[in-house]
Amino acid sequence: MKKIVLLFIGAMSITFFAPLPTFASDNDLTEHLKGRILLQVESYGRAWYVNPTDDTRYYLKDGPTAYEIMRTMGLGITNADLAKIPTNTMGPRNSQLATRLSGRILLQVEDRGEAWYVNPLDGLRYYMRDGETAYALMKKFALGVSNADLRTIPINPSQIVHDTTFDDVAYAFLRDGKIITGKNENQILPPASMSKLVTALALLDQTPLNWDRTITITQAQLDYPASLVGDDTTSEVKLQDGDVVSAYDLWVAMLVASSNQATMALVDASGLSRPMFAAAMNKKVAELGLKHTLFFEPTGLDAHNVTTPYEMTIIAKAAFSQQEIVAATRQDNYIITTRNIAPRSIKVNDHNASLQAYQPDAVKVGFLIEAQRCVAIKKGDDIIVVMHARSMKERNQVLDKLTKLLP
Repeated sequence: MKKIVLLFIGAMSITFFAPLPTFASDNDLTEHLKGRILLQVESYGRAWYVNPTDDTRYYLKDGPTAYEIMRTMGLGITNADLAKIPTNTMGPRNSQLATRLSGRILLQVEDRGEAWYVNPLDGLRYYMRDGETAYALMKKFALGVSNADLRTIPINPSQIVHDTTFDDVAYAFLRDGKIITGKNENQILPPASMSKLVTALALLDQTPLNWDRTITITQAQLDYPASLVGDDTTSEVKLQDGDVVSAYDLWVAMLVASSNQATMALVDASGLSRPMFAAAMNKKVAELGLKHTLFFEPTGLDAHNVTTPYEMTIIAKAAFSQQEIVAATRQDNYIITTRNIAPRSIKVNDHNASLQAYQPDAVKVGFLIEAQRCVAIKKGDDIIVVMHARSMKERNQVLDKLTKLLP
């Protein structure tokens, strides 16, 4: 995903990244950080709020998200009591009340529910007018924290978000609708390009696809990957602005080469806006009965797309039951011939090729820094999903173990 560190850390003093003091226990550390806004310095400066009422942390994706989440945890307060907590060091102060409400979000019930944040550092209250103000407060008061320290504070159970302190592999083996073996199979993680299986399902749900329909590639589609990952290398085919290609060519490029640009061209041609298409993806997973899966966009380049290994097996089972998807994943040595006035030939590199040794019936891989190495494999009626493998070696070791359970 685009480096959030540029949004949050760049505007802050390096003093925020001083190591935290040593505490006797995890509970002592949580107590020390109650009500604080923390920046995860080892993971792009992601922001978290430690809710002082339940000692869990909440992910603050951006300013508007922070504003909405913190308002939902707000405590109603009268104007008279609010006035006892000053907005500056010169104002009258009720130190006992300020201490008791340290780190809380206060909602001014007698004045349209205006929101205030009581900063634990100075005991002053700060007005949270909107998402932009919340963002400014995050920058102003955030404390840098390591993954090791952040990991000691439990993540709240209500958000469907990736716990970016997680450092292990996760997998699930689905047979006859049941997980016969797994590890961390309910851990919420980004699926990277395995997201495209849901994209494919959502596309098939639209009006029947005309595979020979021609689609013209735009510069906006070519630029899309950089809008999320900057200069990081992504899986693409050599499309150019103005290329005219068939829908089927883009379909194969999406599922075999995992091309993000081809994916966006198909989405843009679907008749849905991009936000509407993301909503269609979430409708699809809801129809599958999934509770811990959420999509923000169709390529998987946004690490806020999340699922679990278990729920990904359900997605893969649904996707790999569609012949149009299975047939595409089996394509190799595929060449796109553009329909331009001067046609070009474009090779579609098979990003699933390293899995052919397992002789899968269908397969989809994914990689993103936050997601690490991911794969979904169908073999017979069985589905294997591996997520967050931290190396190809680890991924293949897990696959070697799980494929031994295949008939």
